[in-house]
Amino acid sequence: MIEDLRWRRLALFSVTTLLAAAGLSACQDSPAPATAVSSAPVPVAPSPDVTAPALPRPDPAAPQSEVQAWVGQEVRAAFKAQTEGLLTGDFDRFAGAAQPGDKAVLAELQGRFRTLRSLQVTRFEQRIDGQPYALPKKGTWRVVHIVDHCFVDRDCAADEAVFDSFWVETAAGLRLTGFRPHDRKALCSSCQSYWTHPMSRPWETTELVAQAGARTLLAVPVKYRNRLTELSRRAEKAAAIADHYGVGDGTVGRYLVFVADDASWKRWYTGRPGRWVAGQALPTGPARIEVEVLASELTSGFADELLTHELAHVSTLRGDSYYGRDDVWFLVEGMADYVQKQRPGVDGYRKRYALDTLLRKRPLRSVSIKPPADDASLLDADGRYAVGFYAVSFLFKKYGKAKTLQFFQGAVQYGIGLDGASQSAFGKPWATVDKESAAHIRAL
Repeated sequence: MIEDLRWRRLALFSVTTLLAAAGLSACQDSPAPATAVSSAPVPVAPSPDVTAPALPRPDPAAPQSEVQAWVGQEVRAAFKAQTEGLLTGDFDRFAGAAQPGDKAVLAELQGRFRTLRSLQVTRFEQRIDGQPYALPKKGTWRVVHIVDHCFVDRDCAADEAVFDSFWVETAAGLRLTGFRPHDRKALCSSCQSYWTHPMSRPWETTELVAQAGARTLLAVPVKYRNRLTELSRRAEKAAAIADHYGVGDGTVGRYLVFVADDASWKRWYTGRPGRWVAGQALPTGPARIEVEVLASELTSGFADELLTHELAHVSTLRGDSYYGRDDVWFLVEGMADYVQKQRPGVDGYRKRYALDTLLRKRPLRSVSIKPPADDASLLDADGRYAVGFYAVSFLFKKYGKAKTLQFFQGAVQYGIGLDGASQSAFGKPWATVDKESAAHIRAL
């Protein structure tokens, strides 16, 4: 009981929260003296650019629009060389646009290069959103990058990363001086996924080492490299269970799992997990969800539960339209807890103690319980998760797997509402099923 109270819990971060999030630390890890995983897949060549006449460098008296056009041209040329260097393993070409002698930008490029190579990048197509932005200091510019990328596999569902870079005009040409996470308050006009630009991806800010399995790609900060094989094995086991509860067409292409240290936990993605949160599943595109878990929570007694819960979110939430809505929160989290409970050899449900506390404090008339607040206690969060778990368990037992997954898909992925989904899957109004579920939980 005491040990349970020390564990932070699992969470699913909503799109509405992502869009409302504001602010992000711009600090970045210093690269560690580590080498990347040696193996890398055969790279996919970047898409060829449309050939256009090269713009000559404007003279000092040229209007800013001409300089802006030239800067855009030079940045795109640098992008092309950088991508070619990354996919072929040529660091000198990857870093060719860096300002000579700038140790900070060279160190950051080395960290990104090693990380992306370890992640087995197969596609890294960069483009500019709009035009370069002139900064107050003459001759300096900011560019918004959009990067379509894939890891391990030659093709993947549409996935974008968005970040900013900084450039300076020099006698030798335009030179790269640094990166930062994209400003959340700034729109990304040409992003295909409206929820991508508020996030900072793990490989943007932390040097990682990664291992690919049959169904997963798991990455850790370099200081945890000695845990990589063990955690990859655990993730593969979790994926095998999550695959049995897929909702929607097809299966997950590959589960992407990023293990965060305490510093990375505060700056990856939105950087705003609740204090009771141990892991998150975050949408990064229309059919893409990445998993972030806190390294300190991956204990021998909790790692499998945490990983299976988060990968269950990935398998059940692709393409949903009600992601993160409060009315179906109990269903989303209850399903993930139900799936993790299907691990071989698991007996009992650890959050049962918290349900008893919740039921003593309030009458449970409906299982559509609201999610815990970011500053909620662990006891409160566990009690709400337990309501979801026992409600979903009741549905599986009474109506079977096929009808329960159909109900879930209607309510969560299709967004037709709890009543519409219940009528379709169970042939009963939700008010009736809700009443039955709540009565079952009160009688436990």
